[in-house]
Amino acid sequence: MRFYRTGGFSVTELLVVIGVMAVVLAIAGVLSSKVYSRRSVDSVLRNVSSALQIAKLKAARHGVEYRVELSYNPEERLLSIVTSRGNSNRGSDTYQEETQQTVEVLDGFTVEFSGSGVFDFNPNGTLGGASGTVEIKPDSASSVKRCGQVVVSPFGRIRIVEGNWITSGQEQLCYPIR
Repeated sequence: MRFYRTGGFSVTELLVVIGVMAVVLAIAGVLSSKVYSRRSVDSVLRNVSSALQIAKLKAARHGVEYRVELSYNPEERLLSIVTSRGNSNRGSDTYQEETQQTVEVLDGFTVEFSGSGVFDFNPNGTLGGASGTVEIKPDSASSVKRCGQVVVSPFGRIRIVEGNWITSGQEQLCYPIR
């Protein structure tokens, strides 16, 4: 007399499927943490860039200077972006705050400015002061290799440069992704 299987799975088959699922979930967890850190850097870069672009466009539209002031609080890991309207088309002596936003910077990253972190846009779209760079880079103890920059030229060109953090001997730099 023969016994036929009527349905269901054996214990061995179930254990194999559960093992494969565990491996796939472990790989997905590692990949998602890398994607999250990359998206965090991209988010900060886009927020800074859009605030600068909007100030530049408002200066051209309203015919007065606009200022964007950036400040970073490393203890709270917050980047403050304040946009203000000047009272003149050249050499404004007072600025009235229009918008303020705060961007959270992911743990493991820091923000640095070349210069003071203040960008003045003239009505013709150029930068009133010196050019500047806002750099988002990993902390010294971080294992994350993602970084980026928002670069503002004296002519008012605003561009985002995304990169990978490279350590070469004593030198560390944000190597652009092409």
